[in-house]
Amino acid sequence: MKCLLLLVLSLVLALPASAQTVNTQVPDAGDTGAGTTTPAAPPRNIMPQTLNHKPNPTQPPEEIAHSIDAFFKALHGDPTAPANAQDFYERAYDTFLNSTMLGSQKEKVSYFVSKTQEAFGIYGPLKDAEIFDNYSVGSNVLVLTYLSRQTVQPLIWRFIYYRPDKTWKLINLGFGDNLYDLLD
Repeated sequence: MKCLLLLVLSLVLALPASAQTVNTQVPDAGDTGAGTTTPAAPPRNIMPQTLNHKPNPTQPPEEIAHSIDAFFKALHGDPTAPANAQDFYERAYDTFLNSTMLGSQKEKVSYFVSKTQEAFGIYGPLKDAEIFDNYSVGSNVLVLTYLSRQTVQPLIWRFIYYRPDKTWKLINLGFGDNLYDLLD
């Protein structure tokens, strides 16, 4: 009797372990039941492209905030200048990117200038800008997201700073019009 009880108990305990095995194959759409299967599709979004967190609109360190504010002021331009006087875009980028690795890459600077002219032509001139998010990646990388207010819709600006020693250095810059990137 004890032997039968142990046998039943071992079967009961073994059943949940085998029931936990997951079949990673799915039948073909045209499966006739002959046992042909195809491997399961891989997961679609293994690593998310954006970090989802509540925005932290605190000001960055003073030297960074001052530099970004001056950049946006320069992009604002001179309202009394003729409509075809677009060289303030180039001056804004040259001043902002001065003494950075990005500033030494003239093709990138030219690209930023032309895309900024294009965006401001579509969405209207820059009215002002504000910090939207400020977060750190570790203790030496700072990612800042600003929103610039244009006539038609805001633009999203992202600045990435790195601190290899005691000073912050701009290592990347980008902007766009996809507001969905800010939504959860």
